Parts: sequence; C-alpha cells; structure tokens
Amino acid sequence: MSRAAGLAIGAVLALTAACQAPPQPDTASSLPAPPQARYVQVVSHPDDDILFMNPDLAAGLRAGRPTIGIYLTAGENNVAEPARYSAERQEGSRASYAQMAGKPNDWKRSTIPVGQGRVAELNTLRAAPDVKLVFLNLPENANARGGEHALTRLVQDRDGSVIVNTTVPVGAAVQHSQPYDRQAVIGALTTLLDRFQPTVVRLQDDQPDVRYQSHWGESHNHPDHVAGAVLAQEALAAHRPAASPPTVLTYRDYNVADAPSGLSEQDKRTTREAFAAYSAHDVLAHVGIYEKWSDRSAYRWPRRGRWAAQDASGGVQAFSVRAGALVHWTRTAEGTWRGPQQHPLPGPVRPQVSVLGDGRGRLTLVVQSEDGAHLFVKRQDGRGTWPRRWQLLDTPGGADPSQTGPPAGTVDSDGRVVLALKNAAGGVSIRREAAPGSLRWLPWTDLGGADVQDGLSVVPGRGGAVHAFAVTREQVLHWDVDWEVPRDGAARGEVVPIGAASPAGAPVAGRGRDGLLRLLVRTDRGGELVECALTPQGRWIGRGALPSPGGIGAPVLADPGPHGGAGLVRIARDATGTVHVAERAGAGGSWTDLGGAVTDHPAAVTEPDGDITLVGLGAHGELVVNTGAQGPAGLTFGGWHPAVTASPDSAEQAGWPDGGVEVRRIRPAPGESHGIDAITPADPATPEALP
Repeated sequence: MSRAAGLAIGAVLALTAACQAPPQPDTASSLPAPPQARYVQVVSHPDDDILFMNPDLAAGLRAGRPTIGIYLTAGENNVAEPARYSAERQEGSRASYAQMAGKPNDWKRSTIPVGQGRVAELNTLRAAPDVKLVFLNLPENANARGGEHALTRLVQDRDGSVIVNTTVPVGAAVQHSQPYDRQAVIGALTTLLDRFQPTVVRLQDDQPDVRYQSHWGESHNHPDHVAGAVLAQEALAAHRPAASPPTVLTYRDYNVADAPSGLSEQDKRTTREAFAAYSAHDVLAHVGIYEKWSDRSAYRWPRRGRWAAQDASGGVQAFSVRAGALVHWTRTAEGTWRGPQQHPLPGPVRPQVSVLGDGRGRLTLVVQSEDGAHLFVKRQDGRGTWPRRWQLLDTPGGADPSQTGPPAGTVDSDGRVVLALKNAAGGVSIRREAAPGSLRWLPWTDLGGADVQDGLSVVPGRGGAVHAFAVTREQVLHWDVDWEVPRDGAARGEVVPIGAASPAGAPVAGRGRDGLLRLLVRTDRGGELVECALTPQGRWIGRGALPSPGGIGAPVLADPGPHGGAGLVRIARDATGTVHVAERAGAGGSWTDLGGAVTDHPAAVTEPDGDITLVGLGAHGELVVNTGAQGPAGLTFGGWHPAVTASPDSAEQAGWPDGGVEVRRIRPAPGESHGIDAITPADPATPEALP
C-alpha cells in the first residue's frame, strides 16, 4: 500500500457494468486441462495480500497449495528514488512468500507474456515452483512522474484515450517501460487467469463501506485498491475457465482498522511474522497503523452457512455463486449426489446464496445483485421444480445501494419467507411475504439501528413473529418483530448481554431441541465465541464461551432435531480451512477437529435421523461432504470426501429449467397500498425490461 493520499475516484464503482470486452490471450494453448487446485490473488500493491488476505494466504502456502500473487502496480510511491523503492517492496514480497511457505528466499526471475506483445515479470520460488509472483508494474496512485492516479484514470476511461507507462524497478526482469490502456490491463489480467486457471481467486474490496476511512475522499479506501478490484472483476468476467468458474473471495482493506478484531492470537502472529519479513525491505512500513491492519482480517462478502438445504423429496440441494455463474448440486433421496450444473444468473451478483426451507421441503433461493440494489428470488413449485423466472425485489431505498448489506432470511411459523438486511443508512430493514407461498411482498419495515455491520441473522418466533439479530462495533442487537412495528424507524433493538467483549463478526442464531433461542457471535477477545440463550419469557441466560477456532467469519449452527444428542451443533472453519464442531458451549464445551480443508464457510444439513451432513467447497471447486452419525458419545464424523463421483447430469434432471434467464417485475396494481412487486407464477408473458 502507498502511504500518500490520493484523489477521490467518484464513479469508479458504477463503471463496471459498461466495460468493453477485453482483448483475448494470444493463444489458447496455455490453457491447462484439467486445472489443479490453484489460488490466485490480484492486488494493487506488494503488501496488500500480506496484510489483508492473511491468515488465509499463509495457511495455503504452508499447506503447499499452488499460489500465485499478481501485483498491478510497482508500488513506487512519490519518493526520491521510485525505481529503487519499488524494487525493495518487491523483494519484500518475495521474502514474505518464502517465509509463509517455509522455504529459502531463492527465486527464479523471468518474464511471462500478457498479450499484445507485452510481458510481465514472473518470479518462481525455486524450492516450491508452484509459488509464483507476477509484477505488471503499472504506476502507483502517488507516482507524480506522469503516472499519478493511474488505475483510477484507467477505470474511468471509456474511449482508450488514457495511456500509462509502466515503472521499471531497479534490477527488474523487464528492463523497458510498456504502455497500457484500460483494455490492455484487463487483457493482461485475463491472459494470466487463462494461463494459471485458478480454482480460487482472492480480490480486494471494490465496494468499501463509506462510513469509514473518510480521509480518502469518496473512495473510502486507497484508490488503487478500489480501481484495481474493478479491473480484476472485469478480467474475471472475460476469463475462460477450463472447468468450473473459480470461487471468488473478496477481502476488506483499510477499513478493517475501524472494527474490532476477531482473529485468534495465533492468526495475528501469523500475519505479523509474514509482514515482518516484508517490512524489513520497506522503509516506509513502520508506523502504528500496520499493526492494526495485520491484526485484523475480514471477508467483504462471506458466503455464510445457508447455501444448502433439504427439499421435499428428502434430497439436498446446494448452490454456489462463482465468477459469472450459479453452480448447483443435488442429492437424491437415496443419497446420490449429482452435478455440478452451471446456470446463468440474472446479472452480476454477490457471492452469498440463501437457500430457505419452509419446513415442508419447498425451497426458496435468494441472491443479491452486485450493486446491492436488488434481490433475485426463485421458489420451487409443488413438484420440486425451479421456475425459469427470477423475481426481482428492490432493496430499501438509499442514496448508495452498494452500501446495502447481504440479506438474511428465514421462513416464519406461518410459512412466509422473511428477509432482513443492513440498509444503506446503516440500520436494519425487514420484509416478509404477504401470504405463505405467494411471493407477494409487504413493504420493507425499518427497524432502526445505527452502525450496523453487514451480516444479520433471522429466526422464526411464535405466531408468525421473527427474531432479528445484528451487530454494531460495540453491541449485539435483537428485535422481536411482530409486524406491528412502525415504519419510521422508531423500533428499538434490545442489547444482548455478551459480557465485556465487543462483537467482531456477524451474529448467528438458531433454536435447539430444548426450544431455547441461542445466539453465537465471535468477539474481539482473541476471536472467542460467546453464546447466550433467550427463554420464552424473554430473558437472556446461560452465557458461555468457546475458544477461538481461528480463521475469520461467522460460525454455523445446526439443529439436530428430536433425534440428536445435542441441543444445537456449532460449526466453525479455521484459517487452514479445517472445520471444527462443538456440541456444547460454556463449561465442558470444546471443539472436535474434523480435518480436511474447505473454502469459505460450510453448510449444515440435518438428516431425518438427527445425523448432521456438512457440505463444503474444496480447493478444486468440488463439493465435499462429511456426515456425523449420532451415537452415545455424540456425533461421529466419517471424514471429508467428494460428493460427486459420476459425470454431471443434465440441468433438466436436476429440476432446473433449461434455457436462458428471465427476470420480471410486476408493478403494484391500482389501489394496492402495500407496495407489492412480484412475478405472477402463471403469467407466461415476456419479461419486462429492468429499469
């Protein structure tokens, strides 16, 4: 990261949708097939991955996973000797990667073609050749020698008139400067993605929370971070995967310093040690803010744990958003997994998928548009078939819909879908169906709140009521929503007593076999998880704790039902991807290490006999499962294994309609006062154009 302030980049976030098709790689011969598990991170500066993508990055390197870092700028800053300073920062990256991989800092330095006659520097760790670094050496934001605000200007350019010239670091493998316009940058990144065929891509945040980092102007982040993420997203859209599209993980950047840390002490040490290896070569990386950054890490759009559910047939359906596609697996009632199938999406969407069951097995699928302005909804019919059309719902109004958080959902005791999210003003909004199964919606209700963070939890209450949970940077808030709440934000959330700690992650709530509603949240006390229970009389009791499992992100709760030995099963993933399970919190509570490694958060499915099946994504992008059988001593898990062993089935066999995507909004009928927008299921008319 640069230390110099940059200009505001204004409309960077709005430019993504209008991009032209980037140039394709020179040849298709570089496409490896089939692709092996491979991680690629695209960052703007030589230390961005070390600070913001750890502890995940170090864990993968320690495990020997093929990992490639791609750096957009030379990171030269506005210093007296920019070429020398750039070379020192790149040496810092090499030293840090070698340290994280546990190998000698000895690299082969060469070049790699990136299209249209251009080349980039390629570094390969000799003792671990699957570890590589690629330096494009575009000008850094603070480069006042002709490259100032280079990435921002490239993103804003629509006609190719902006040309920037690369920096040549001292001792670089590429000893000549090269011109790039916008499409050349996107083309270079696309060429590299096509060459390396990643199964997991790590990116920076292109939609930073505007409540923080105001000293960076309208970008609320380093402008290179935002602009670089926009360019990388466009390259991903043009990327040609040999198999399934990659899983994309997006990480928060500077604004992690404005929130409590949920990292364990071990994970903090991991990042500190990796950054120390880097900062030994960067004379400007020795101020206090770096400790705040290294001690914090957060996904921008975590998937959470609601992306798989049991359907009416007794089978299971699981969904994952990949780069540009919705990937779908099904498990038959007999236990055979099928898939994956790739389905087109109604537009760019955020990674989180919610699969909501109504208690009778009829599933509802919810995703959110990438700009935050819309939710897209599908619901199975009575035969378990998914309709062709997606329903379009507007999110609550706001000046900047990108600040709307991802939705949480449930089905209430009356069978109505309920959705809740952080609105663009930083409060909580909630909405439900007008009638069970209708996909006709009452208006959004503003529950109020301030400083609410992304990631809510909603669970059914009695008589159609729901319980909604959110966290601020200081408190956990709870609303008991009975739908008599006024729309002016006058509702007040009660503070959930979690002790002296501050919440450092999204809340997760669930109701166990004992009928108590339990809340679990990660805290800033070394990532410790605090749990408390709500009685039917409305009292919070039994506050307990579990030690930090490590890693980042919220835990998952699973109700084993009447046949389970535990009231509620707690599931968490650590920095290595290993999943841990605990059947109780507080005194006597401890984690059971299930081994294996999954990408992002697993989902949990309760079987009819009380067994718990965990569903995760492996590093190859494959679906992996691990079933815990009930026994006298609790759950005994059999180990992770690939879910699918046969060839993918057709989309029709998976109950998904073949063909294109249809999206339609139905305007409120005359005299309708409750603001319904919906699809009429029986109406075969051509979809209306989106506004």
